[in-house]
Amino acid sequence: MKKLPCCCLIAVTVLATQISSSADSAVRADAWHVLGDVTHKRTFTIETRDHRCVSGRIDEVAADHLTAKLRAPNSSRFSITTTFARTDVLRVMDWWVVYYSGRSSWSDVSSLRLRGREPLEVVTKAGKTYKVKPPFNVSNDGITISTPGGPTTISKSEIAKVYGVVAKPLTDFRSYSIGELGPMLVFDPDWYAYGLHLEHYIPVLLYDGSEGEDNSDAKCMRR
Repeated sequence: MKKLPCCCLIAVTVLATQISSSADSAVRADAWHVLGDVTHKRTFTIETRDHRCVSGRIDEVAADHLTAKLRAPNSSRFSITTTFARTDVLRVMDWWVVYYSGRSSWSDVSSLRLRGREPLEVVTKAGKTYKVKPPFNVSNDGITISTPGGPTTISKSEIAKVYGVVAKPLTDFRSYSIGELGPMLVFDPDWYAYGLHLEHYIPVLLYDGSEGEDNSDAKCMRR
């Protein structure tokens, strides 16, 4: 078997380190401002607290509002600028992947669909952090995870916060390009990081034990 050149091994190591550090630093940031770190060239669905669903591209994220460009009727152009107060934004998503949640919801934790290397991150009130990979089970009483010693349940009463750690979204064009390249992706210098699953990840706060719960059904989620 041929060994990878040293330079390639270094590049992979650096990329892997960046993944970990980007997720860890974002956890400490305000969940709202994660939206400022995702691409603004992708079409997202924005759900308001009155369950109105609109599609558009994020233009600006400020401390108290989000500005998006919406597609004009019968047009492919994003030419209608609309501002949403932060307090009015329930979630920002793409299909079933949620990139921002404006509520604390245990049902969002139980319905989370993780892909690839995406983990669930559980922070306890005692300050311990668990990075959980499937399989795990979310019940009304807590989260049961697999450990070398067997299944372990983290009681809901012990949990301070739960994050879904998801891959940063690509632009609409890049997402289309990756679909077209298929397995040849790893040979393209612009895309090989995605082909090798070395994407950057962001944590999305889904549950905060210090906040009141909202477990109402999502109205804009496409499954």
